[in-house]
Amino acid sequence: MTRIELPRVVSRAEWLEARKALLAREKELTRARDRLNADRRRLPMVEVTEPYEFSGAHGKLRLLDLFEGRQQLIVYHFMWLFEDDGTPKDRGCPSCSGYADQISKGHLRHWHNVGTTFALISRAPWEKIAPFKARMGWPVPWYSSAGSRFNHDYHVTLDESVAPVEYNYRTPAEHEQAGSAYYLGGKQPFDLHGLSCFLRDGERVYHTYSTYGRGTESTGGSYCFLDLTALGRQEEWEEPKGRSTGLGAKAGDERIRYPDEQEDLSDSSGARPAVAAPEADDCCSRMRR
Repeated sequence: MTRIELPRVVSRAEWLEARKALLAREKELTRARDRLNADRRRLPMVEVTEPYEFSGAHGKLRLLDLFEGRQQLIVYHFMWLFEDDGTPKDRGCPSCSGYADQISKGHLRHWHNVGTTFALISRAPWEKIAPFKARMGWPVPWYSSAGSRFNHDYHVTLDESVAPVEYNYRTPAEHEQAGSAYYLGGKQPFDLHGLSCFLRDGERVYHTYSTYGRGTESTGGSYCFLDLTALGRQEEWEEPKGRSTGLGAKAGDERIRYPDEQEDLSDSSGARPAVAAPEADDCCSRMRR
């Protein structure tokens, strides 16, 4: 196993000095984030007039119905997997599955308490989504947008025969210039992920915000926690170099497994005392004690 580079070992006093210096920068970031969030809330909004139709456990639905009577709706655009001929597979994207698995019942309860609904939407038919949702055991509402322009209009299904290709507010030429053309590789149509927010005023629905690519990672949870640790996400691109353990996998990595293929968390009772190995009864071992 390759030895990873660990942080320097220093005295508590030296660590505290460095931590306080970092704290000042963290506070700057917190205040900058507060200003950014305020400007996000100041964004104007666009009325949604397209009569999108969705399918779910209770039949055909309008976008307005997805609010479930609440004032706000957050939609995660969940990528589905398709065959080369466009036939939907029986499963969604493993990376999106990892994201959705973090949206626990607790998240839903807290959002509902402030009048906000969260839902997943995919381009696959409901008949494909329903068994996969049951397999994952998620309580999150999930809907099919198959047959509508919803995914295309919110730029998470790329198909230039339906709409001009755009992802994360960039055209193909702008992605080439920015070095992010990897987003656009693949045979069209194909799906990418994103997150969109909507606001309801009576019977009228408005689009207030969408984010794509790495813009969604702060909403999933686990990355934010890992960013606080010494080893971080344990991916090769991170600084400082030498901290990658080989365990971290970026979105789309073939090593990513579906939640039900990973560690069984049914036993949540926690750690148990370690069992000490019996000591050898010899003179050398006694000298080492």
